[in-house]
Amino acid sequence: MKKLLIAITLLLVVSSLSAQDKIYFNDGSKIEAKVLVVSEVNIQYKKIDNLSGPTFETGLSNINMIVYENGSHQMFNQELDKSKISKKSNSGFRKNRINLDLLAFGENGPTSISYEIINKNGSRGIEIPVNVYFNSDGVVGYTVGANIKYYTNNQGNGFFIGPAIGLGAFDWYGGNYSYYYTSTDFSAYLGIKLGYQFQISDLFGINLAGNGGGISNFDEFDFGYSINLGINFSF
Repeated sequence: MKKLLIAITLLLVVSSLSAQDKIYFNDGSKIEAKVLVVSEVNIQYKKIDNLSGPTFETGLSNINMIVYENGSHQMFNQELDKSKISKKSNSGFRKNRINLDLLAFGENGPTSISYEIINKNGSRGIEIPVNVYFNSDGVVGYTVGANIKYYTNNQGNGFFIGPAIGLGAFDWYGGNYSYYYTSTDFSAYLGIKLGYQFQISDLFGINLAGNGGGISNFDEFDFGYSINLGINFSF
């Protein structure tokens, strides 16, 4: 009977010794403990050799991993790194951009210099352009407007599409074979802009865009289009 009690006691001791958590620190050290609390910023634990002793506390930034008594484990630095990477991917790009069209082809279509502000995740940009409209005869109008650009990729690059509006002045032509006149009238432009933004670096990019829409002086209506190649600078 005495031997049986000793065996049971030894089993209980071995069981209690194996039922322990292991805390691995960033400096390479390890302790055997009983983890009591894991919060968003720290952990509380007791040392396995003094469970009735004081409760210790340390920040999660000091912890690399906890291996629990049931064999499961919890990594902390990897979760922290993923959080930092996710935050960087959403906010680590420049959200202001100056666009300048260098080459343009079309008929009554715009070429422009513009300022663009991009939202936090880079899915949408609001562009404020100063547009110059042209055809085979030369410049036919000017507008100041607003374009909304929806990007398929985040961080303000890749394919984009959205509406474009402008208000300004255009030359309008009229008459017949014996009488021909030109007048400059207050006019509006309403169209669509689509294209692709190639972001070469954080500071520099190239965009290829197509514009198409209608021009009206609220009496007559004309259609315009253009294909533009431009450069942009981010800040």
